[in-house]
This record gives sequence, structure tokens and C-alpha cells, in this order.
Amino acid sequence: MAKRTAKKANTASGNILKSKEKTRNIISLAASILIGITFLISGTGKIIGVEETPAQVVDFISNFLPSIFITPATIYFLFYIFVPHIMPWAEVILGACLLIGFLPRLMAVLCLPLLLAFMGTNMWSIIQGGYTTCASCFGIWEKYFGSLTPVQSLVYDLVLLAFAIVIIIFQPGGFLSSRKWLAKGKKLDAAMLKSKIRVFGRQLRNLGIKTVAYLKMAGRKAKEHPLIAISTGICLLILIAAGITAAFISPAVPKNSDTTEVPLEVAVVSDISVSELSETSAAISWLTDKPTVSSIEAYSEDRTFIITVTAKKPVTTHRLLVAGLTSGTTYYFRILSEDKQALSQEHSFSTLAEVISPLMISDIKVSYTTDTDAIITWVTNRPATSEVQYWNPLYIDRDTVSSDELTTTHTFNLTSLEANAIYHCQIKSKDAAGDQAISSRLAMSPLIGKQAPDFTLNSLDGGTVTLSTYRGKWVMLDFWIWTCSACREKLSLVQEIYNRIPKEELAILAIHNKGRESIIRTYVKGENLTVPVVLDPEAIVGALYNVHALPTFFIIDDDGIIQLIDPEFSSAEELEGIITTLLGAN
Repeated sequence: MAKRTAKKANTASGNILKSKEKTRNIISLAASILIGITFLISGTGKIIGVEETPAQVVDFISNFLPSIFITPATIYFLFYIFVPHIMPWAEVILGACLLIGFLPRLMAVLCLPLLLAFMGTNMWSIIQGGYTTCASCFGIWEKYFGSLTPVQSLVYDLVLLAFAIVIIIFQPGGFLSSRKWLAKGKKLDAAMLKSKIRVFGRQLRNLGIKTVAYLKMAGRKAKEHPLIAISTGICLLILIAAGITAAFISPAVPKNSDTTEVPLEVAVVSDISVSELSETSAAISWLTDKPTVSSIEAYSEDRTFIITVTAKKPVTTHRLLVAGLTSGTTYYFRILSEDKQALSQEHSFSTLAEVISPLMISDIKVSYTTDTDAIITWVTNRPATSEVQYWNPLYIDRDTVSSDELTTTHTFNLTSLEANAIYHCQIKSKDAAGDQAISSRLAMSPLIGKQAPDFTLNSLDGGTVTLSTYRGKWVMLDFWIWTCSACREKLSLVQEIYNRIPKEELAILAIHNKGRESIIRTYVKGENLTVPVVLDPEAIVGALYNVHALPTFFIIDDDGIIQLIDPEFSSAEELEGIITTLLGAN
């Protein structure tokens, strides 16, 4: 009798141990699947999109790596070997091993330093600010499914870290043991797989029941201790608000004012010329001896057609486009003052005869009516449709406005823009025959046409640089950071033209955004750069110019007025052509 009792007790004890082991195995398996799938998606996305180098990762490593280790060889290793190749393949291998159950406890331990590195990178991005997305967490897949913010990525990394610890604690067997289906002599047939799936389903249902019971218990405890519950809720709300603030809110930037008074005296007009003649338009230019708001009155010989074009601001150098004309026709014009008094004698020009020519977009202008609203206009050489695609380079999404009306003068109001942000836009027009014209990408900003904010920064050679000391010559500012692949590519093109453009006509300043001086110096020396590099360690000047995406270029004229932002170029010759055109027009 005693023996049977002992045997039953041993059997019951063995069943309890088996049940506990099965539960531990299910928990470990669920954690392994989640981490494995995440690492596989993340790693394959970075391998396929190998050109998308996550700059925050390199920036984070370079800022915490001791200066003694920062050499050209180290920089090359970080940029071209470690970040784009070693880390993604490590993720793929670890993810695959966890999914198939090969040494899961060892793989979880190896995941810990990788997850801690990801967490450190995201915490660095949040503290530094200026990063709207995580460090290319999922590589090329982010183009199709969107990206996480640094705060969201940090929370996800914390969840993965917790699951890795769960695998280490709950995985049955020894440290170097694999799952049963990989053990020698074990076979995984369909019947066993179906049985395992049914068991796993029951366990999930039981887990749901236990979760509901736990939530009910938490509700009862909250009613018993309302002060503790309210305090906990307030703390959570503060943490969420702090994360949203760190991820999305940027410091305000002072605005420039424009208070130019219109002179009352009658201006003297000189140097009247007609250019850019087409079938339907002509550009008329002239000079006045003092700032004046002027108009052009253009009319046909029999005065059956009269059009008046008026400037918006008082200037001394005038240029107005007269559009909506008829091809092969002679028109007469004269220049009028603001009160419609004639300032010039009658002049004439003839539009070009109608020919079969490509559809062309010209005279693109952008004017801001408020900090968040802008008007964009352009002209086509024959009636065509209108379409504007515009976007903030910080985000993937693009907005489009369009009209199917055929016209030669095109106007769109762009509303609800981000205040003081730099936008990029591209224009498309299509005529009745289906001929389409597409403009190059151009930047829009309230800063264009205004005085460039002055600044003083330390240069990499030990001196100081003040923008206002360059008054009298044109200046090109290149906001960049050495961890950004696009920045390095553009800076190499700037270096090519640096020695070809006369220094007395154009000054070039490469403004490095944040970063350690010793690392920047090592990179510049390793690349043999001679372009003047100045340091903006706190990104104060970048904020003054509303720079949130890198690289960003500003071209400032000899009066200190911002004339162009982010011109589109893919070669040194194209950049040199843009600058030469601006200098020639001056």
C-alpha cells in the first residue's frame, strides 16, 4: 500500500515538472519568435538597402569612442564595413537561429549587446534632438511601411530586451541546448506539428483568461488605493508627453522683419531691355535711381488688348514677365509709376511666331503670405495643366495640388505648411497634345529674399568666422555632418569647385552640425579637404536658418540676402554652372 502511494506521488510530481517545463518552453518559444522575426526584417531591410547608412548609429559610436581610436581606418571601418554589413548580417543570423531554435539561450545572450546598442542610439537621438525617425531601424522596408520615431523605437527595444531575458531565464535545458526538433534523432511530422499548434492555442486562450483576471484585480486594487493609482497615471502621462515633446517639438526660430518704405519721389528709369521672348510671353527689365514700385502697361497696336503687370515691392532693379500674349504679334509697352504716371517712352517687342517646340516651364516664383501659407506661380509657353508636388524633406509623404485647366499662367495657394520649415517642390504641366514639362526640384522658405542671420563660429583651423565680414561677395553655406552619406557626397563636389571659382567673388563655408571636433578633424584630414570647415557644436546656427535636414545649402548674395536654398545638382559641373549663373546675373 505504501509503495503504491509513493509511486502515485512520484508520478504526480513528474507530471507537475513536465507541465512546468512545457509552460517554460512555450514562453521561451513565443519570445524567440518575436525577436527572430524582428531581427530578420530589420537585418534584411538594411542588407537590401545597403546605401541607406543609418547616420545616427555612426554618430552615436563616434561620439562615445575614445579619440585615440578615431583614425581614417576606423572611420572607413564604421562607414563601409561595420554599420552597413556586419550589424545587419548579425541581426539576420541571430534572428534565424532564434526562429529555428538553434541554441536559443546563447543567441538571446548575444542579442543583449546589440539591443543595448540600439537603445543607446535611440536615447542619444532623443537627447540630441533633430532626429524625427529612428536610425534606419528596418532599412529599405521603411519606404513601404513607414518608420518609427526614436521614442517608439526605444520602447520597442525595451520590449525586445525583456523578451531576450525571458528566453535566458525560461528556456528549458542547458545553456548550449537547442529545441527538441533539432535534437539528434528527433523528427518533426505533420501530426506532431498540428498537436503542438493546438496545445499552443489552448495556452494562448489560458493566457488571455489570466490577463483579464489580472486586469480586474488591478482595477480592484486601484479602487482600494486611489491615490497610488492616480499618481501612477500622472507619471505615465508625463512620460508620454515628454516623449512626444522630444520627438516632435523643435525650438522657435526668430523671424526677420521687412520694413521698407516706399519713396514718394518720381524715379528715373534707365536700361530698358526685353528678354526671354517666347510665343506667349516676354520679360522686361529696367533700372530706377531709387527704390520704386513700378508697373508695365503692354498693349497691341490697335489697343484692343491691354495688360498691366505690377511689382509688389519697391526695388531699383526691376524685372516683370508679361504673359498671355499672342504669337507672332507686335506689342507696345511703357513703364508706369505706382500712381500710374508714365516713367518711360513707348517701346515695342514682337513675340515669336508659333512653332512646334517642347513645352517649357519658366519664371517660377514662390511668395509667402504668412509663416504657413505660400503662393507659387509659373509660366508655360503654351496652355497646359498645373500640378505642384511639395514635401518636407524630413518626411516620406508628399502633398500634391493640381488643376486640369489649360492655361499659360499658373498659380496655386499652398496652405497649412509647417511654420518656418524648408520645403522642396516640383512642378509639372501637360499641354493638350500630351507633351509634359517637369521642373527641377527647388526649395521654398520664408527666408528666401531676406537678410541672412549673422553668426560667429570657430573654424577647424583654430580661427573664428563671422558671416557679416564677407559682405561684398557671395557666400555659399553648406550645413553638413560627417556621419551623413549624402553630406559627404555633396561636400566632395563642393571641394571640386572650391579651387575653380575666384575667392574674391564667392566664399564657401562648410558648417558642421554638432559632433566632436577631434573626429571631424580626423575625417577632414583623411579626405584631404581644403574647404573651410566651421563648427556648430550646439546646432544654434542650424536652428537660426531652420535647418532640420542635412545637407542643406544656402547661397547668399553680396548684400547679405538669401537668394537660393538647396539648388539641385548631381555633379561639380552642375553646381559650378548654378553659381556662375548667379554671379553673372549680379
